[in-house]
Amino acid sequence: MTEQIMILIHGLIVLLFGILLSASFANISLNKINLIITFLFCSIIGILQIILHFFVSEPTLWKIYPLIVHLPLILFLVIFFGKRLITAIVSVFTSYLLCQPAKWFGVLSYALSDNKIVEYSVRIAVLVLVFAITIIFLSRSFSEIFEKNTKSVCIFAIIPTVYYVFDYSTVVYTSIWLDNNRIAAEFLPFFLCITFTIFCVVYYKEYEKKSDAERNEQLTRITVEQQAKELETIKRNECEIRMLRHDLRLFLSTLAVCVDTDDKETARDLINSYTEHVEGTKAKRFCANDTLNYVLSDFDAKCEAHEVRFLHSVGIDNISINEIMFSSILLNALDNALNAVLELPKEQRSVSLMLKAADGKLLISVKNPIGKKPVFSDGLPMSNKKGHGYGTQSIRYLTHKLGGNCQFTVNDDLFVTRVII
Repeated sequence: MTEQIMILIHGLIVLLFGILLSASFANISLNKINLIITFLFCSIIGILQIILHFFVSEPTLWKIYPLIVHLPLILFLVIFFGKRLITAIVSVFTSYLLCQPAKWFGVLSYALSDNKIVEYSVRIAVLVLVFAITIIFLSRSFSEIFEKNTKSVCIFAIIPTVYYVFDYSTVVYTSIWLDNNRIAAEFLPFFLCITFTIFCVVYYKEYEKKSDAERNEQLTRITVEQQAKELETIKRNECEIRMLRHDLRLFLSTLAVCVDTDDKETARDLINSYTEHVEGTKAKRFCANDTLNYVLSDFDAKCEAHEVRFLHSVGIDNISINEIMFSSILLNALDNALNAVLELPKEQRSVSLMLKAADGKLLISVKNPIGKKPVFSDGLPMSNKKGHGYGTQSIRYLTHKLGGNCQFTVNDDLFVTRVII
């Protein structure tokens, strides 16, 4: 009798465990109203489970469990709370997966004690512990994952779904797993191998997309900042032009006096001064390509702020390849050079850039002095500083993606970055 009571209590706690965790994973706030609704649903399913417990055996009850608990729970999450079907399914299957620790510890305790009461007592204790840990530390992460796009949710749903199908097909509905069937025993490692491979491929593709998005965001930010600077320069130049127009009459009058008095030297100085002043109102441009010009203008401003000499030779105006990727390569190379020279005394700080096109190829060459020769690994300079070393990796990755080659060398205390695309 005591054993039957423990089995019944365990079944009700498993039910409560699964329903509350599924609701939490589906990003349903467990506030007062939702808790009342959830407990009402749990009570209905629980009463049905208790009634069936007196008419069918425990193995039979577990066989029909998906029909009396899991399916209604999925429909409950979809219809009542308006959750997506994929979110509801993966939430329920993940909750089922998290029952595994309690099941394993229960089996272990039974093997050690040969007592069903001890087994179900351990199962209940572990379920409560897993529930507390999951609700406090894990449920938010799971709910955010399961709210992502369908593709991402399906990727994360693979393991819980296959475990669910595998457990019911080899343990509940059949005894293949318990009979030490070799096919069943080898299936799980086989599946994990295939799943891990698929996950790595998909994750890499998603990582590429994320990296490209971050680079696009970085270049967009630079472009917006540079446009703001150019707009500010234009406004300042307009103000200066208005002043020039205001003083133009006085300038011409003074120039006329110089002509009348045959004072050529003073007239020449006035003209040169006026010309320089007018030229100073022009926005600085390095080339005709706007995107490339923004990158170079931004870097030139950084060099000026840090008192670094920027020597440049820009021989390209049109970029036939992906502008975002090309600009990202250039930006990483220039930033690496700037970070390196900032460690040197001010009189040694300089960055040299050459951009040119030849034979249908684009060449980037960036040179900068260094204080200490870096250690190279696999052709890339290594850095012990936190957050450093990613620039050269990004350059190599993007260059290879564009079908080009890059090289990092040290010549006569100069670090040289060469990229040919």
